[in-house]
Amino acid sequence: MTVRTWQWASTFDSLRKRDFRWLWLGKVVSSAGFSMGIVAQGWLVYELTGSGAALAWVNAGWSISTLCLSLFGGVLSDRVEKRSILLWTRAASVLQVLALGLLIGGGFVRIWLLMASSLLSGVFFSIMMPAQQAITAELVDRETLLNAISLNSIGMGVMGALASSAAGFFIQYFGVASVYYAMAAFNLVTAFTVLKLPSSGRTVSPSRSVWRDLFGGLHYIRQRPTLVIILLIVVVRVFFGMPYSTLMPKFATDVMGFDAAGLGLLMAGPGVGSLISSLTVASLGDFRRKGRLLLVTGVILGVSLALFVNAPALPLVFLFLVLVGATNNACMVLNNTLLQTNLEDRFRGRVMSVYMLMWGLSPVSTIPAGALSDLMGVRFVITVQGVLCAAAFLSFALFRRDIKRME
Repeated sequence: MTVRTWQWASTFDSLRKRDFRWLWLGKVVSSAGFSMGIVAQGWLVYELTGSGAALAWVNAGWSISTLCLSLFGGVLSDRVEKRSILLWTRAASVLQVLALGLLIGGGFVRIWLLMASSLLSGVFFSIMMPAQQAITAELVDRETLLNAISLNSIGMGVMGALASSAAGFFIQYFGVASVYYAMAAFNLVTAFTVLKLPSSGRTVSPSRSVWRDLFGGLHYIRQRPTLVIILLIVVVRVFFGMPYSTLMPKFATDVMGFDAAGLGLLMAGPGVGSLISSLTVASLGDFRRKGRLLLVTGVILGVSLALFVNAPALPLVFLFLVLVGATNNACMVLNNTLLQTNLEDRFRGRVMSVYMLMWGLSPVSTIPAGALSDLMGVRFVITVQGVLCAAAFLSFALFRRDIKRME
């Protein structure tokens, strides 16, 4: 009983630090807006087009920006005060989603506007996320870094479950525009929490060439095989473990016969799973063999993806979606922690920008998956992605023993 009490008490270690509490609160609130936005954008695109390919192309706008700008976002994070980056990108996000909500409410929305909005969201994400990832490591020590990243995911899990369901309800009874107004409010609250964070110093002199800093970060990664392997695992998850969420509106409508509220319910499943796994990982402390757990959860993720689209009943669909969310989140937390604990502070922003860059590769998988879902069905596409995901992680486990030894 004593051990269990200690474990759960340690689950919230990072929140004892005042500055991290403000960062965490802002992350939780922004996650609500992010989760609602995924449901609203997906539903609106599918309502306008009825096409899985269109779902993929609109989502690709965000990814293209991330692919093009993430490395520069990392350089900026190491050269400019991080709190300022977070504040200005949040303020810009308020204006963006508010403008889109007004266009939707006025009946002026077109598919190209949604693609442009996705592209702009990717710009803000590319600039903001390297700074946000880097500042997390500045506000906590190495021993509590895993706990801090897990707590961030707990917030995402809670909001993934609640906000996704709320988005479906809002769309059903108040219209899609109401979701974007709520997102603007969430971003405004997040901007306020950023004001409470301490200033962070630069790690690189701004007098140096931007290109020199950029290529210096890439050279640093190339010289460290551990970082290369961790980033390669991220690529596998982005290619095979993430695209299912883009196709969920098609799955909900074509396979399950659901309306917007039903889509929100399905999207809440991964959020519940994310919450469960975040609480579990956070309570483990700074445990050994994180690499082994990463590989195991990756295999289970792939199997769960193949199972949820082929489940014969709604309870099983939801159960496997919970498992998808739990394993996907565990992979993300462990990936992030292993990356941050194996790099030097002066390269943190640039290395984390490469981590963000991996997300920009998603169109390589998502766009073909969207097109194939129109031709061969969404069940077939997600099943294949699940099998490939499980096979890739199993290959890492069999042929890269060094990954299993990562701490």
